[in-house]
Amino acid sequence: MALITVAFLAAGLISGGVAHVVTRDLVASWTGLGLNPFRPQDQGLPGSTAGPGATPTLNLAVTPQPWAGSERVTILVMGLDFRDWVAGEGSPRTDSMMLVTFDPLTRQAGMLSIPRDLWVEIPGFGHNRINTAYLFGEASRLPGGGPGLAMQTVEDLIGVPIQYFAVIEFSTFERMIDEIGGIDVLVRERMKISPIGRQSFWLEAKPYHLDGAEALAYARVRKGAGDDFGRAERQQQVAEAIMDRVVGFEMIPTLVARAPALYQELSSGIRTNMTLEQMVSIGWSALQIPRSSIHKGVIAPPNMVGFHILPDGANVLRPVPDQIRILRDQIFTNTGGLGPSIDGITGGGGP
Repeated sequence: MALITVAFLAAGLISGGVAHVVTRDLVASWTGLGLNPFRPQDQGLPGSTAGPGATPTLNLAVTPQPWAGSERVTILVMGLDFRDWVAGEGSPRTDSMMLVTFDPLTRQAGMLSIPRDLWVEIPGFGHNRINTAYLFGEASRLPGGGPGLAMQTVEDLIGVPIQYFAVIEFSTFERMIDEIGGIDVLVRERMKISPIGRQSFWLEAKPYHLDGAEALAYARVRKGAGDDFGRAERQQQVAEAIMDRVVGFEMIPTLVARAPALYQELSSGIRTNMTLEQMVSIGWSALQIPRSSIHKGVIAPPNMVGFHILPDGANVLRPVPDQIRILRDQIFTNTGGLGPSIDGITGGGGP
């Protein structure tokens, strides 16, 4: 049953993963607490408002949250490239960030993609690109680590409560796509992709069946394909293609049968504060949502961000909070009642 949840998480969250082989390992590594393969060594952080090598005092707990099965669920999904550690570069930045929300009562869902160059206030560290929140949280060894700081940063920016996170490593995503036999996508414009470990090649504007490495490369390509904003749309397209594959080709029985082997193979590639029971319950509920009831959005120009050059010449995206709030309300209103916990956008700010 855990693979049912994984199938949805892969579909709704741009990537996928599996539970651990035994409950002991799941409790030790999936709570977001303590050391695990996603926790690098200590490092000082120039630019931290707490001072180099210091740990800011922040309440960033990411322990499992209760879920009764009827409330809206919002999950922050982050994609990482484990090669950042292998190359000795320390804690990685998030390569992709997406908020996924769904309301099990109205059977409505939403996906909101966040560009990695968005210039925001990161609690305890001043302003920086939003993709550095995970890096700062990990390197400073905050109580909630990278996920906790990333969740707080996105909550402050978007103004919605986030209950869960899922951090997924690229090789795990590739393996999960291969496990379901690849995905079908309609390439909308000619582009060159570079699958990891393979030669680059061109995709024409037509339908393709992509394996895991190709799907990852398609979702990540930037140059000449809409840059980060077209990239975010493709990530959402890939998410829906995974869901189509899992549901349309009735992959769930096969995934369940393969669960023990997949647990062993992919357990180190995903980190989350969801318990196994929550993953099963959330995933099963989410799979009941019709494709037509999934609302999508990307924080993108011309209204929601402005292009800005920092004094050092770096290019970043300055958020326009009022416009981001409009998109947020469209996605979250369409997926059910907003509720009293949603405030105005308090983060963002400009360089």
